[in-house]
Amino acid sequence: MRDNVRRVVYGAALAALVFAVTWSVRIPIPATNGGYVNFGDVAIYLASYVFCGPLAVLGAALGSALADLLAGATVYIAPTFVVKGLMAAAAVMIIKKSGKKAAGYFLACAAGGAVMTAGYALFELAFFGPAYAAASLLPNTLQWLGGAAIASALYPAAKRLAPIAGRGL
Repeated sequence: MRDNVRRVVYGAALAALVFAVTWSVRIPIPATNGGYVNFGDVAIYLASYVFCGPLAVLGAALGSALADLLAGATVYIAPTFVVKGLMAAAAVMIIKKSGKKAAGYFLACAAGGAVMTAGYALFELAFFGPAYAAASLLPNTLQWLGGAAIASALYPAAKRLAPIAGRGL
């Protein structure tokens, strides 16, 4: 029972962290329906490395979707839940396969960003059309590159946190 409570608390804390980082810096994308560039991806990559499992995936999905809800980007809540969850899942898979080595973490950041950019492009293409999807491609790519670069620079911190935060899970 105690382990389950700890997992719930860690999962909620991860969702809150992803939300806080996403919410704190939001740069609106004028050509979209409430879309914005943010640094929540950095928190997602760090959580993927530190917790390296379902908690990271759930925290990424919930925290990011909550940010869209509170930002008024309601059309993005469900796609964000799916896209950010898949992004974290891809990162977790790569990090696990690499044995948590630095190269695996950097690859996970790059692959996670690719999942995010492609996921939003597919959603926007299907729901809003090619012009809308094209207008969002550059901002999503910039978010991908910026998030991956910042998260990569924070690799030493993630490496130090992983043994501490992962204890008891």
